[in-house]
Amino acid sequence: MYKKVTFLVTLIGVLGLFLFTFSEGQVVSASEKTSTTNLSIKVTASGEPIQNGTFAAGNYQTAYEHIKSGTFPSSVTNSSAWRGTQNTEHVIVVAGLTVGENNKHSDSETKTIISTLFSTNFTLLQSINETNNGTDIMSFNPPSNFVRMRTPSGSNETTDAKGRAVAKVPTGLTAIVDGSSKGIVELIDVTSGMGEVKLDTDSSGLSLSFASGNSKSTQPRTVELNQELHYVLKVNKKMLSPTALTKIVLRPDANIIIDETSVPNTVNSLIPPIINPGVTFDPLSSSDQLSKVAETIGQTLISSQINMYELTIPPTDSDVSIDIKAHLSPVVYLNDILIQQGTSTNTTKMNIPIQVSSSPDNNFGMTANVISQTTGTQITSSAPKVNTTGINFVEVDASKNKMVRDAVYVLGKTVGSKKYLYDSQGKWSQIQDLSAAVPTSYTLLRGGNQYVFGDNEVSPIELNNSRFNYDYERDTKINQSLIKLFGLGEGKDYFLYQVATPANYSVDKTPINFSIFSENIVSPNGSQLIKTSIKTAVNQSFKINGLIPDYSAGTNEYNVLAVTPQKEVHFSALKSIIFPLALFVLGILVIGGLLVRVV
Repeated sequence: MYKKVTFLVTLIGVLGLFLFTFSEGQVVSASEKTSTTNLSIKVTASGEPIQNGTFAAGNYQTAYEHIKSGTFPSSVTNSSAWRGTQNTEHVIVVAGLTVGENNKHSDSETKTIISTLFSTNFTLLQSINETNNGTDIMSFNPPSNFVRMRTPSGSNETTDAKGRAVAKVPTGLTAIVDGSSKGIVELIDVTSGMGEVKLDTDSSGLSLSFASGNSKSTQPRTVELNQELHYVLKVNKKMLSPTALTKIVLRPDANIIIDETSVPNTVNSLIPPIINPGVTFDPLSSSDQLSKVAETIGQTLISSQINMYELTIPPTDSDVSIDIKAHLSPVVYLNDILIQQGTSTNTTKMNIPIQVSSSPDNNFGMTANVISQTTGTQITSSAPKVNTTGINFVEVDASKNKMVRDAVYVLGKTVGSKKYLYDSQGKWSQIQDLSAAVPTSYTLLRGGNQYVFGDNEVSPIELNNSRFNYDYERDTKINQSLIKLFGLGEGKDYFLYQVATPANYSVDKTPINFSIFSENIVSPNGSQLIKTSIKTAVNQSFKINGLIPDYSAGTNEYNVLAVTPQKEVHFSALKSIIFPLALFVLGILVIGGLLVRVV
Protein backbone atom coordinates (compact mmCIF):
# COMPACT_ATOMS: atom_id res chain seq x y z
CA MET A 1 0.00 0.00 0.00
CA TYR A 2 2.83 2.39 0.96
CA LYS A 3 4.59 1.75 -2.39
CA LYS A 4 1.37 2.52 -4.32
CA VAL A 5 0.93 5.84 -2.50
CA THR A 6 4.57 6.75 -3.09
CA PHE A 7 4.18 5.90 -6.79
CA LEU A 8 1.03 8.06 -7.10
CA VAL A 9 2.65 11.01 -5.34
CA THR A 10 5.71 10.73 -7.59
CA LEU A 11 3.52 10.45 -10.70
CA ILE A 12 1.46 13.50 -9.70
CA GLY A 13 4.67 15.44 -9.04
CA VAL A 14 6.12 14.52 -12.43
CA LEU A 15 2.84 15.41 -14.21
CA GLY A 16 2.67 18.71 -12.30
CA LEU A 17 6.23 19.56 -13.24
CA PHE A 18 5.48 18.68 -16.87
CA LEU A 19 2.33 20.83 -16.91
CA PHE A 20 4.15 23.72 -15.20
CA THR A 21 6.98 23.52 -17.71
CA PHE A 22 4.54 23.28 -20.62
CA SER A 23 2.48 26.22 -19.41
CA GLU A 24 5.62 28.29 -18.88
CA GLY A 25 6.63 27.54 -22.44
CA GLN A 26 3.28 28.83 -23.73
CA VAL A 27 3.32 32.18 -21.87
CA VAL A 28 6.26 34.16 -23.20
CA SER A 29 6.61 37.89 -22.75
CA ALA A 30 7.62 40.13 -25.63
CA SER A 31 11.05 40.64 -24.12
CA GLU A 32 11.57 36.86 -23.78
CA LYS A 33 10.70 36.29 -27.45
CA THR A 34 13.69 38.44 -28.43
CA SER A 35 17.14 36.92 -28.22
CA THR A 36 19.90 38.84 -26.47
CA THR A 37 23.47 39.50 -27.47
CA ASN A 38 26.53 41.38 -26.25
CA LEU A 39 26.68 44.85 -27.81
CA SER A 40 30.02 46.64 -27.89
CA ILE A 41 30.30 50.32 -28.85
CA LYS A 42 33.21 52.71 -29.31
CA VAL A 43 32.15 56.35 -28.96
CA THR A 44 34.12 59.34 -30.20
CA ALA A 45 33.54 63.06 -30.65
CA SER A 46 35.09 64.34 -33.90
CA GLY A 47 37.28 61.24 -33.82
CA GLU A 48 38.47 61.69 -30.21
CA PRO A 49 37.47 58.93 -27.73
CA ILE A 50 34.93 59.97 -25.10
CA GLN A 51 36.29 58.74 -21.78
CA ASN A 52 34.06 58.35 -18.69
CA GLY A 53 30.97 58.98 -20.79
CA THR A 54 27.69 57.42 -19.71
CA PHE A 55 25.58 55.66 -22.31
CA ALA A 56 22.45 53.53 -22.28
CA ALA A 57 20.91 51.19 -24.84
CA GLY A 58 17.14 51.07 -25.29
CA ASN A 59 15.33 48.49 -27.41
CA TYR A 60 12.56 49.89 -29.66
CA GLN A 61 11.86 46.87 -31.86
CA THR A 62 8.24 46.64 -30.70
CA ALA A 63 7.58 50.31 -31.46
CA TYR A 64 9.33 49.88 -34.82
CA GLU A 65 7.07 46.99 -35.80
CA HIS A 66 3.86 48.76 -34.70
CA ILE A 67 4.67 52.04 -36.47
CA LYS A 68 6.05 50.43 -39.65
CA SER A 69 3.10 48.08 -40.12
CA GLY A 70 0.44 50.52 -38.90
CA THR A 71 -0.97 47.98 -36.43
CA PHE A 72 -1.38 48.88 -32.76
CA PRO A 73 -2.90 46.89 -29.89
CA SER A 74 -5.84 48.48 -28.09
CA SER A 75 -3.69 48.82 -24.95
CA VAL A 76 -1.65 51.39 -26.87
CA THR A 77 -4.43 53.32 -28.63
CA ASN A 78 -6.47 53.43 -25.40
CA SER A 79 -3.57 54.63 -23.29
CA SER A 80 -3.64 58.12 -21.80
CA ALA A 81 -0.45 58.98 -23.70
CA TRP A 82 -2.07 58.14 -27.05
CA ARG A 83 -5.45 59.70 -26.29
CA GLY A 84 -3.79 62.85 -24.99
CA THR A 85 -1.86 63.30 -28.26
CA GLN A 86 -4.24 62.08 -30.98
CA ASN A 87 -6.24 64.48 -33.16
CA THR A 88 -9.89 64.26 -34.11
CA GLU A 89 -9.10 61.47 -36.60
CA HIS A 90 -7.58 59.45 -33.72
CA VAL A 91 -4.15 59.50 -35.36
CA ILE A 92 -0.94 61.21 -34.34
CA VAL A 93 1.18 63.44 -36.57
CA VAL A 94 4.92 63.21 -35.94
CA ALA A 95 7.45 65.14 -38.07
CA GLY A 96 4.76 65.54 -40.72
CA LEU A 97 4.09 61.77 -40.77
CA THR A 98 0.77 60.20 -39.71
CA VAL A 99 0.96 57.47 -37.08
CA GLY A 100 -2.08 55.28 -36.53
CA GLU A 101 -4.02 52.21 -37.61
CA ASN A 102 -3.34 51.17 -41.25
CA ASN A 103 -0.74 53.94 -41.73
CA LYS A 104 2.30 52.05 -42.98
CA HIS A 105 5.80 53.55 -43.15
CA SER A 106 9.19 52.87 -44.69
CA ASP A 107 12.21 51.96 -42.59
CA SER A 108 13.61 55.53 -42.66
CA GLU A 109 10.20 57.07 -41.89
CA THR A 110 9.71 54.73 -38.94
CA LYS A 111 13.11 55.61 -37.50
CA THR A 112 12.37 59.31 -37.99
CA ILE A 113 9.13 58.92 -36.01
CA ILE A 114 10.90 57.05 -33.21
CA SER A 115 13.77 59.54 -32.91
CA THR A 116 11.30 62.47 -32.97
CA LEU A 117 9.04 60.96 -30.31
CA PHE A 118 12.08 60.21 -28.16
CA SER A 119 12.91 63.92 -27.92
CA THR A 120 9.37 65.32 -27.96
CA ASN A 121 7.00 62.77 -26.39
CA PHE A 122 8.97 60.08 -24.58
CA THR A 123 5.93 58.84 -22.65
CA LEU A 124 4.02 58.13 -25.87
CA LEU A 125 7.02 56.34 -27.42
CA GLN A 126 7.29 54.11 -24.35
CA SER A 127 3.58 53.37 -24.57
CA ILE A 128 3.84 52.38 -28.26
CA ASN A 129 6.83 50.23 -27.34
CA GLU A 130 4.73 48.60 -24.59
CA THR A 131 7.32 49.42 -21.94
CA ASN A 132 7.16 51.47 -18.77
CA ASN A 133 8.63 54.93 -18.24
CA GLY A 134 10.78 54.08 -15.22
CA THR A 135 12.22 56.94 -13.22
CA ASP A 136 15.00 58.09 -15.53
CA ILE A 137 17.08 56.49 -18.28
CA MET A 138 20.27 56.57 -16.18
CA SER A 139 18.67 55.98 -12.77
CA PHE A 140 18.39 52.97 -10.46
CA ASN A 141 14.95 52.43 -11.95
CA PRO A 142 15.36 52.91 -15.72
CA PRO A 143 12.59 52.02 -18.20
CA SER A 144 12.37 48.26 -18.68
CA ASN A 145 13.66 48.50 -22.28
CA PHE A 146 16.88 50.25 -21.20
CA VAL A 147 20.20 49.00 -19.92
CA ARG A 148 23.16 51.09 -18.84
CA MET A 149 26.41 50.26 -20.64
CA ARG A 150 29.63 49.40 -18.80
CA THR A 151 33.34 49.46 -19.48
CA PRO A 152 34.53 46.21 -21.14
CA SER A 153 35.98 45.15 -17.78
CA GLY A 154 32.60 45.73 -16.17
CA SER A 155 34.18 47.87 -13.45
CA ASN A 156 32.13 51.01 -14.06
CA GLU A 157 29.07 52.32 -15.87
CA THR A 158 31.12 54.59 -18.11
CA THR A 159 33.25 54.34 -21.25
CA ASP A 160 36.94 53.48 -20.86
CA ALA A 161 39.93 55.50 -22.09
CA LYS A 162 39.24 54.34 -25.67
CA GLY A 163 35.56 55.28 -25.51
CA ARG A 164 34.39 51.66 -25.32
CA ALA A 165 31.39 50.28 -23.45
CA VAL A 166 29.43 47.03 -23.55
CA ALA A 167 26.04 45.72 -22.51
CA LYS A 168 23.88 42.65 -22.97
CA VAL A 169 20.88 43.82 -24.98
CA PRO A 170 17.93 42.35 -26.92
CA THR A 171 18.33 42.14 -30.68
CA GLY A 172 16.40 44.56 -32.86
CA LEU A 173 16.23 48.33 -33.26
CA THR A 174 18.19 49.92 -30.43
CA ALA A 175 18.72 53.55 -29.42
CA ILE A 176 22.15 54.41 -28.07
CA VAL A 177 21.54 57.30 -25.67
CA ASP A 178 24.09 59.78 -24.32
CA GLY A 179 23.62 59.92 -20.55
CA SER A 180 24.79 63.53 -20.28
CA SER A 181 22.38 64.97 -22.84
CA LYS A 182 19.72 62.22 -22.69
CA GLY A 183 19.62 62.35 -26.49
CA ILE A 184 19.88 59.57 -29.07
CA VAL A 185 23.37 59.25 -30.54
CA GLU A 186 22.21 56.74 -33.13
CA LEU A 187 19.55 54.13 -33.87
CA ILE A 188 21.18 50.81 -34.77
CA ASP A 189 19.87 47.37 -35.72
CA VAL A 190 21.39 44.95 -33.23
CA THR A 191 21.95 41.39 -34.45
CA SER A 192 23.45 38.35 -32.74
CA GLY A 193 27.21 38.20 -32.89
CA MET A 194 27.67 41.62 -34.47
CA GLY A 195 31.05 43.30 -34.08
CA GLU A 196 31.96 46.52 -32.35
CA VAL A 197 29.83 49.48 -33.41
CA LYS A 198 31.69 52.76 -33.92
CA LEU A 199 29.72 55.91 -33.14
CA ASP A 200 30.76 59.55 -33.44
CA THR A 201 28.61 62.13 -31.71
CA ASP A 202 29.54 64.81 -34.27
CA SER A 203 29.13 62.80 -37.47
CA SER A 204 25.36 63.09 -37.90
CA GLY A 205 25.54 66.29 -39.91
CA LEU A 206 24.02 68.29 -37.06
CA SER A 207 25.69 69.45 -33.84
CA LEU A 208 24.52 71.80 -31.10
CA SER A 209 27.24 72.87 -28.66
CA PHE A 210 28.47 75.75 -26.56
CA ALA A 211 30.35 78.47 -28.42
CA SER A 212 33.17 78.30 -25.88
CA GLY A 213 34.52 75.89 -23.30
CA ASN A 214 34.81 72.12 -23.41
CA SER A 215 31.66 71.14 -25.28
CA LYS A 216 32.68 67.45 -25.15
CA SER A 217 32.61 67.34 -21.35
CA THR A 218 30.06 64.93 -19.92
CA GLN A 219 29.55 67.27 -16.92
CA PRO A 220 26.67 69.76 -17.14
CA ARG A 221 27.77 73.41 -17.12
CA THR A 222 26.77 75.18 -13.89
CA VAL A 223 25.66 78.74 -14.66
CA GLU A 224 24.05 81.72 -13.01
CA LEU A 225 20.36 82.29 -13.59
CA ASN A 226 19.86 84.79 -16.44
CA GLN A 227 23.50 84.40 -17.54
CA GLU A 228 23.86 84.49 -21.33
CA LEU A 229 24.30 81.05 -22.88
CA HIS A 230 25.90 81.09 -26.31
CA TYR A 231 25.32 77.99 -28.47
CA VAL A 232 26.46 77.21 -32.01
CA LEU A 233 24.30 75.01 -34.24
CA LYS A 234 26.35 73.54 -37.10
CA VAL A 235 24.49 71.97 -40.04
CA ASN A 236 26.35 69.97 -42.65
CA LYS A 237 25.48 70.78 -46.25
CA LYS A 238 24.33 67.18 -46.77
CA MET A 239 21.36 68.05 -44.54
CA LEU A 240 20.48 71.16 -46.56
CA SER A 241 18.94 71.78 -49.97
CA PRO A 242 20.52 73.93 -52.73
CA THR A 243 17.07 74.62 -54.21
CA ALA A 244 14.54 74.70 -51.34
CA LEU A 245 14.09 76.02 -47.82
CA THR A 246 15.20 73.79 -44.91
CA LYS A 247 13.34 73.84 -41.60
CA ILE A 248 15.23 73.34 -38.34
CA VAL A 249 13.36 73.07 -35.06
CA LEU A 250 14.81 73.94 -31.63
CA ARG A 251 13.06 72.57 -28.55
CA PRO A 252 14.57 73.92 -25.31
CA ASP A 253 13.53 72.71 -21.87
CA ALA A 254 10.97 74.97 -20.23
CA ASN A 255 13.33 77.29 -18.36
CA ILE A 256 15.81 77.82 -21.20
CA ILE A 257 14.64 80.91 -23.05
CA ILE A 258 16.05 81.56 -26.53
CA ASP A 259 16.67 85.31 -26.84
CA GLU A 260 18.22 85.54 -30.30
CA THR A 261 19.17 83.42 -33.32
CA SER A 262 21.35 84.54 -36.22
CA VAL A 263 18.63 83.43 -38.65
CA PRO A 264 14.94 84.35 -38.27
CA ASN A 265 12.79 82.14 -36.05
CA THR A 266 9.13 81.72 -35.20
CA VAL A 267 7.91 80.49 -31.83
CA ASN A 268 5.04 78.04 -31.36
CA SER A 269 3.66 76.67 -28.12
CA LEU A 270 3.89 72.94 -27.41
CA ILE A 271 1.48 73.11 -24.45
CA PRO A 272 -1.77 71.22 -25.11
CA PRO A 273 -5.01 73.22 -24.71
CA ILE A 274 -5.88 71.29 -21.53
CA ILE A 275 -3.41 69.87 -18.99
CA ASN A 276 -4.41 66.99 -16.73
CA PRO A 277 -1.85 66.92 -13.91
CA GLY A 278 -3.55 64.04 -12.10
CA VAL A 279 -4.22 66.32 -9.13
CA THR A 280 -7.70 66.46 -7.62
CA PHE A 281 -8.50 69.87 -6.17
CA ASP A 282 -11.43 72.10 -5.31
CA PRO A 283 -11.67 74.97 -7.85
CA LEU A 284 -13.31 77.05 -5.12
CA SER A 285 -10.32 76.68 -2.82
CA SER A 286 -8.62 79.74 -1.38
CA SER A 287 -6.12 81.56 -3.57
CA ASP A 288 -3.28 80.25 -1.38
CA GLN A 289 -4.40 76.64 -1.86
CA LEU A 290 -4.79 77.10 -5.62
CA SER A 291 -1.36 78.70 -5.72
CA LYS A 292 0.09 75.54 -4.12
CA VAL A 293 -1.68 73.40 -6.73
CA ALA A 294 -0.22 75.60 -9.48
CA GLU A 295 3.29 75.21 -8.02
CA THR A 296 2.86 71.43 -7.87
CA ILE A 297 1.84 71.35 -11.53
CA GLY A 298 4.82 73.58 -12.38
CA GLN A 299 7.16 71.08 -10.72
CA THR A 300 5.89 68.34 -13.07
CA LEU A 301 6.64 70.57 -16.08
CA ILE A 302 10.19 71.50 -15.05
CA SER A 303 11.75 69.17 -17.66
CA SER A 304 9.09 69.72 -20.32
CA GLN A 305 9.55 71.49 -23.63
CA ILE A 306 6.89 74.19 -23.78
CA ASN A 307 8.00 76.15 -26.85
CA MET A 308 9.26 75.23 -30.31
CA TYR A 309 11.50 77.62 -32.26
CA GLU A 310 11.44 77.04 -36.02
CA LEU A 311 14.41 78.30 -38.05
CA THR A 312 14.31 78.65 -41.84
CA ILE A 313 17.54 78.13 -43.82
CA PRO A 314 17.59 79.57 -47.37
CA PRO A 315 18.73 77.30 -50.24
CA THR A 316 22.48 76.65 -50.00
CA ASP A 317 25.15 74.16 -51.01
CA SER A 318 27.45 75.04 -48.08
CA ASP A 319 27.67 74.17 -44.41
CA VAL A 320 25.74 76.52 -42.12
CA SER A 321 26.63 77.76 -38.64
CA ILE A 322 23.90 79.40 -36.54
CA ASP A 323 24.49 81.43 -33.35
CA ILE A 324 21.94 80.98 -30.59
CA LYS A 325 21.81 83.18 -27.50
CA ALA A 326 19.70 82.05 -24.57
CA HIS A 327 19.49 82.14 -20.79
CA LEU A 328 18.28 79.95 -17.94
CA SER A 329 15.28 81.75 -16.49
CA PRO A 330 14.52 81.44 -12.75
CA VAL A 331 10.79 81.17 -13.46
CA VAL A 332 8.56 80.84 -16.52
CA TYR A 333 4.82 81.45 -16.32
CA LEU A 334 2.14 79.65 -18.30
CA ASN A 335 -0.79 82.05 -18.13
CA ASP A 336 -4.48 81.14 -18.31
CA ILE A 337 -3.88 77.40 -18.77
CA LEU A 338 -6.92 75.12 -18.52
CA ILE A 339 -6.27 72.51 -15.81
CA GLN A 340 -8.47 69.43 -15.72
CA GLN A 341 -9.74 68.67 -12.23
CA GLY A 342 -8.54 65.11 -11.67
CA THR A 343 -10.89 62.57 -13.26
CA SER A 344 -13.57 65.21 -13.83
CA THR A 345 -14.09 66.80 -17.24
CA ASN A 346 -14.31 70.23 -15.60
CA THR A 347 -11.41 72.63 -16.00
CA THR A 348 -10.04 75.57 -14.06
CA LYS A 349 -8.00 78.38 -15.61
CA MET A 350 -4.70 78.88 -13.79
CA ASN A 351 -1.35 80.64 -14.06
CA ILE A 352 1.38 78.01 -13.70
CA PRO A 353 4.89 78.99 -12.48
CA ILE A 354 7.74 76.71 -13.60
CA GLN A 355 10.47 77.50 -11.07
CA VAL A 356 14.06 76.27 -11.35
CA SER A 357 14.43 76.38 -7.55
CA SER A 358 11.65 73.79 -7.14
CA SER A 359 13.96 71.15 -8.67
CA PRO A 360 17.50 72.10 -7.60
CA ASP A 361 19.20 69.02 -9.09
CA ASN A 362 17.64 69.38 -12.51
CA ASN A 363 19.70 69.69 -15.69
CA PHE A 364 18.37 71.70 -18.63
CA GLY A 365 19.07 71.36 -22.34
CA MET A 366 17.59 71.60 -25.79
CA THR A 367 17.35 69.55 -28.96
CA ALA A 368 17.71 70.54 -32.60
CA ASN A 369 15.88 68.59 -35.31
CA VAL A 370 16.27 68.69 -39.09
CA ILE A 371 14.93 66.39 -41.80
CA SER A 372 17.65 65.38 -44.25
CA GLN A 373 16.96 66.72 -47.74
CA THR A 374 18.55 63.62 -49.29
CA THR A 375 17.25 60.70 -47.22
CA GLY A 376 14.17 62.22 -45.57
CA THR A 377 15.44 60.96 -42.21
CA GLN A 378 15.10 63.25 -39.22
CA ILE A 379 18.36 63.91 -37.38
CA THR A 380 18.36 65.08 -33.77
CA SER A 381 21.22 66.70 -31.87
CA SER A 382 21.17 67.49 -28.14
CA ALA A 383 22.94 70.44 -26.56
CA PRO A 384 25.14 69.93 -23.50
CA LYS A 385 23.16 70.30 -20.30
CA VAL A 386 23.26 73.29 -17.96
CA ASN A 387 22.22 73.59 -14.34
CA THR A 388 22.49 76.01 -11.45
CA THR A 389 22.99 75.63 -7.74
CA GLY A 390 23.73 77.64 -4.62
CA ILE A 391 24.94 77.52 -1.03
CA ASN A 392 23.60 77.68 2.54
CA PHE A 393 25.00 79.70 5.45
CA VAL A 394 24.39 79.81 9.19
CA GLU A 395 25.41 82.98 11.09
CA VAL A 396 27.72 82.01 13.93
CA ASP A 397 29.81 83.60 16.66
CA ALA A 398 32.83 81.47 15.85
CA SER A 399 34.58 82.13 19.18
CA LYS A 400 31.62 80.67 21.09
CA ASN A 401 30.39 78.32 18.34
CA LYS A 402 26.80 79.48 18.73
CA MET A 403 24.23 80.88 16.33
CA VAL A 404 23.57 84.62 16.14
CA ARG A 405 21.11 86.77 14.17
CA ASP A 406 20.73 90.10 12.41
CA ALA A 407 23.98 90.25 10.42
CA VAL A 408 23.40 91.70 6.92
CA TYR A 409 25.50 91.01 3.83
CA VAL A 410 25.76 91.85 0.14
CA LEU A 411 26.87 89.35 -2.50
CA GLY A 412 29.96 90.00 -4.58
CA LYS A 413 32.22 88.30 -7.08
CA THR A 414 35.68 88.87 -8.47
CA VAL A 415 36.29 88.76 -12.21
CA GLY A 416 39.96 89.16 -12.99
CA SER A 417 41.11 92.22 -11.04
CA LYS A 418 37.62 93.74 -10.84
CA LYS A 419 35.03 93.38 -8.10
CA TYR A 420 31.27 93.42 -8.56
CA LEU A 421 28.34 93.58 -6.14
CA TYR A 422 24.83 92.30 -6.83
CA ASP A 423 22.70 95.44 -6.89
CA SER A 424 19.07 96.06 -5.96
CA GLN A 425 18.06 95.82 -9.65
CA GLY A 426 19.32 92.26 -9.96
CA LYS A 427 22.48 93.21 -11.89
CA TRP A 428 26.20 92.95 -11.24
CA SER A 429 27.66 96.42 -10.67
CA GLN A 430 31.38 97.07 -10.60
CA ILE A 431 32.71 98.75 -7.46
CA GLN A 432 36.12 100.29 -6.91
CA ASP A 433 36.12 100.37 -3.10
CA LEU A 434 34.08 97.92 -1.03
CA SER A 435 34.27 100.08 2.08
CA ALA A 436 32.54 102.89 0.16
CA ALA A 437 29.57 100.70 -0.83
CA VAL A 438 26.16 102.19 -0.05
CA PRO A 439 24.16 99.17 1.26
CA THR A 440 20.77 100.38 0.03
CA SER A 441 22.04 100.22 -3.57
CA TYR A 442 22.47 96.46 -3.36
CA THR A 443 20.47 93.31 -2.63
CA LEU A 444 20.70 92.89 1.14
CA LEU A 445 20.98 89.33 2.43
CA ARG A 446 19.29 88.77 5.78
CA GLY A 447 18.77 85.70 7.93
CA GLY A 448 15.58 83.69 7.55
CA ASN A 449 15.38 84.06 3.75
CA GLN A 450 16.12 82.18 0.56
CA TYR A 451 17.32 84.34 -2.35
CA VAL A 452 16.90 83.13 -5.94
CA PHE A 453 19.18 85.29 -8.06
CA GLY A 454 17.61 86.63 -11.20
CA ASP A 455 14.24 86.59 -9.44
CA ASN A 456 13.21 89.65 -7.43
CA GLU A 457 11.06 87.62 -5.05
CA VAL A 458 12.54 86.69 -1.68
CA SER A 459 10.94 83.78 0.15
CA PRO A 460 11.25 82.85 3.83
CA ILE A 461 13.02 79.60 4.62
CA GLU A 462 10.26 77.07 5.18
CA LEU A 463 9.90 75.41 8.54
CA ASN A 464 10.46 71.68 8.64
CA ASN A 465 7.31 70.57 10.51
CA SER A 466 8.05 66.91 9.77
CA ARG A 467 10.81 66.82 12.39
CA PHE A 468 10.04 64.64 15.39
CA ASN A 469 10.94 67.53 17.73
CA TYR A 470 9.35 70.31 15.67
CA ASP A 471 8.75 73.47 17.69
CA TYR A 472 7.32 76.45 15.81
CA GLU A 473 8.71 79.25 18.01
CA ARG A 474 12.15 77.70 18.49
CA ASP A 475 12.57 76.70 14.82
CA THR A 476 11.38 80.11 13.61
CA LYS A 477 14.04 81.72 15.80
CA ILE A 478 16.76 79.34 14.52
CA ASN A 479 15.81 80.05 10.90
CA GLN A 480 16.60 83.73 11.49
CA SER A 481 20.27 82.70 11.59
CA LEU A 482 20.12 80.99 8.18
CA ILE A 483 20.70 82.41 4.70
CA LYS A 484 20.12 80.35 1.53
CA LEU A 485 21.37 81.43 -1.90
CA PHE A 486 20.28 79.78 -5.15
CA GLY A 487 20.96 80.43 -8.83
CA LEU A 488 24.75 80.85 -8.85
CA GLY A 489 27.31 79.52 -11.33
CA GLU A 490 30.36 77.38 -10.73
CA GLY A 491 33.45 79.18 -9.44
CA LYS A 492 35.63 80.18 -6.50
CA ASP A 493 35.24 83.91 -6.99
CA TYR A 494 32.10 84.70 -4.97
CA PHE A 495 32.20 86.51 -1.64
CA LEU A 496 29.91 87.98 1.03
CA TYR A 497 30.60 91.44 2.39
CA GLN A 498 29.17 92.40 5.77
CA VAL A 499 27.28 95.72 5.95
CA ALA A 500 25.51 95.33 9.32
CA THR A 501 26.12 93.26 12.45
CA PRO A 502 24.18 91.82 15.36
CA ALA A 503 24.01 93.97 18.50
CA ASN A 504 27.33 94.27 20.36
CA TYR A 505 29.43 93.07 17.41
CA SER A 506 31.77 95.13 15.25
CA VAL A 507 31.59 95.05 11.44
CA ASP A 508 33.97 92.61 9.76
CA LYS A 509 35.36 94.37 6.67
CA THR A 510 37.05 91.24 5.32
CA PRO A 511 35.23 89.68 2.31
CA ILE A 512 34.19 86.11 3.05
CA ASN A 513 35.08 84.03 -0.02
CA PHE A 514 33.20 80.89 -0.99
CA SER A 515 32.94 78.44 -3.90
CA ILE A 516 29.99 77.14 -5.89
CA PHE A 517 30.17 73.69 -7.44
CA SER A 518 28.02 71.00 -8.98
CA GLU A 519 29.38 67.79 -10.41
CA ASN A 520 28.18 64.35 -11.37
CA ILE A 521 30.18 61.63 -9.70
CA VAL A 522 30.05 57.87 -10.04
CA SER A 523 29.80 55.86 -6.82
CA PRO A 524 31.74 52.59 -6.36
CA ASN A 525 28.60 50.61 -7.30
CA GLY A 526 28.30 52.51 -10.60
CA SER A 527 25.36 54.74 -9.70
CA GLN A 528 25.41 58.44 -10.57
CA LEU A 529 25.36 60.98 -7.77
CA ILE A 530 25.18 64.78 -7.84
CA LYS A 531 27.53 66.61 -5.48
CA THR A 532 26.79 70.32 -5.04
CA SER A 533 27.73 73.20 -2.77
CA ILE A 534 24.19 72.99 -1.33
CA LYS A 535 24.58 69.34 -0.40
CA THR A 536 28.18 69.56 0.82
CA ALA A 537 29.31 72.32 3.19
CA VAL A 538 33.07 72.90 3.20
CA ASN A 539 33.15 74.79 6.51
CA GLN A 540 30.58 73.51 8.97
CA SER A 541 30.01 73.05 12.70
CA PHE A 542 28.76 69.62 13.64
CA LYS A 543 27.51 70.96 16.97
CA ILE A 544 25.30 73.52 15.22
CA ASN A 545 24.16 71.14 12.48
CA GLY A 546 22.00 69.23 14.92
CA LEU A 547 20.09 72.39 15.78
CA ILE A 548 19.21 73.44 12.22
CA PRO A 549 15.65 72.27 11.38
CA ASP A 550 16.20 71.43 7.71
CA TYR A 551 19.81 70.22 7.97
CA SER A 552 20.35 66.89 6.24
CA ALA A 553 23.81 65.36 5.85
CA GLY A 554 24.79 65.08 2.19
CA THR A 555 21.55 66.74 1.08
CA ASN A 556 21.22 70.16 2.71
CA GLU A 557 24.27 71.32 4.65
CA TYR A 558 25.22 74.75 6.05
CA ASN A 559 28.53 76.64 5.94
CA VAL A 560 29.53 78.63 9.00
CA LEU A 561 29.25 82.38 8.36
CA ALA A 562 31.32 83.96 11.15
CA VAL A 563 30.04 87.40 12.17
CA THR A 564 33.49 88.29 13.52
CA PRO A 565 36.91 87.50 11.97
CA GLN A 566 37.59 84.12 13.51
CA LYS A 567 39.27 80.93 12.41
CA GLU A 568 37.05 78.62 10.40
CA VAL A 569 35.16 76.00 12.38
CA HIS A 570 36.08 72.57 11.09
CA PHE A 571 35.14 69.21 12.48
CA SER A 572 38.21 67.43 13.85
CA ALA A 573 37.90 63.77 14.75
CA LEU A 574 41.17 64.05 16.70
CA LYS A 575 39.89 66.89 18.90
CA SER A 576 36.23 65.96 19.07
CA ILE A 577 36.38 62.18 19.52
CA ILE A 578 39.83 60.59 19.77
CA PHE A 579 41.43 63.04 22.25
CA PRO A 580 38.47 63.11 24.71
CA LEU A 581 38.21 59.32 24.48
CA ALA A 582 41.93 58.96 25.15
CA LEU A 583 41.64 61.20 28.23
CA PHE A 584 38.67 59.14 29.44
CA VAL A 585 40.59 55.85 29.07
CA LEU A 586 43.66 57.38 30.71
CA GLY A 587 41.52 58.55 33.62
CA ILE A 588 40.13 55.05 34.10
CA LEU A 589 43.65 53.59 34.09
CA VAL A 590 44.88 56.13 36.65
CA ILE A 591 41.91 55.54 38.94
CA GLY A 592 42.34 51.80 38.51
CA GLY A 593 46.00 52.06 39.43
CA LEU A 594 45.21 54.05 42.56
CA LEU A 595 42.58 51.54 43.63
CA VAL A 596 45.04 48.68 43.19
CA ARG A 597 47.58 50.47 45.40
CA VAL A 598 44.98 51.08 48.09
CA VAL A 599 44.00 47.42 48.09
